[in-house]
Amino acid sequence: MDKLPVRLYAAFAADERGGNIGGVVFEDTPLWPDARQRIAADLGAPTTGFVRQTSETRIEVRFHSTRAEMDMCGHVTVAIFAAMLADGRIGPGSYVQETPAGEINVDVASDGAVTLHQPLPKFGLNEATADEIAPLLGIELEGVLSVAASSTALRHVFIEVADTEALAALRPDDDGLRRFSQERSIDTMGVWCRTGHGLGKAKVRLRDLCHGVGDPEEAASGTTNGALACELVRVQKLLPGSGGQAVLVAEQGVEMGRPSIVRTVLSTAGGEVTGVSVGGYAALRLTGVFHL
Repeated sequence: MDKLPVRLYAAFAADERGGNIGGVVFEDTPLWPDARQRIAADLGAPTTGFVRQTSETRIEVRFHSTRAEMDMCGHVTVAIFAAMLADGRIGPGSYVQETPAGEINVDVASDGAVTLHQPLPKFGLNEATADEIAPLLGIELEGVLSVAASSTALRHVFIEVADTEALAALRPDDDGLRRFSQERSIDTMGVWCRTGHGLGKAKVRLRDLCHGVGDPEEAASGTTNGALACELVRVQKLLPGSGGQAVLVAEQGVEMGRPSIVRTVLSTAGGEVTGVSVGGYAALRLTGVFHL
């Protein structure tokens, strides 16, 4: 029986309890897609990345939730490069991650910080209205302040609510959200509220409901935060500061008991987003062996 080393990392953790768990599996021997899916389901992490290094600077990754393959995953990207650095497979530098969503440029610092540069945003890819979404979240229609859709790799719908109390009061209909997400090709629904703002920066609290790709909710999300930051710039709820830079700092995972902090930095010119970077750290939580 073949033995396959596996690792679980916590990415974007705000403290020792927090972060989103990502599985990392190095495919030194290539795996069939059904084997990847079985491993991801058995590991039980929200998402697992299966990694194959194709050159000194290029890494091919396939992402699987517990239910299906997905195009891209931000928190697992951070976990993957943290694991590769710890294993001595790479050093600090710049790399290209090949994914079903396209090529993602990734920078790795000597202190272990990982920054992924996401594709430029696309807006309005998925249609959804407040009267459709409110009952799925278990809130009144007037509790939905705005609904928008944007993407920097995955497809997100964003729902703004008034405050952190409104976020804590959500009662998601998991079956209904799963059906709705699949029907509308929505990967995640990010429910958020603003907690602070100033020129060039904003703070939010976010709950990312991921029924379209996997778990009902995730504690930290790189792609979701990148897309949300772009949407806030588009509607002028995040105003670029000096040099056209705009920074979004998001608290996430609080309601799950897994507090996380995700920092997104946008470059802009003439009111348009020209660069999307999400960065953070990942800490090793568990190592083991999967028996194939």
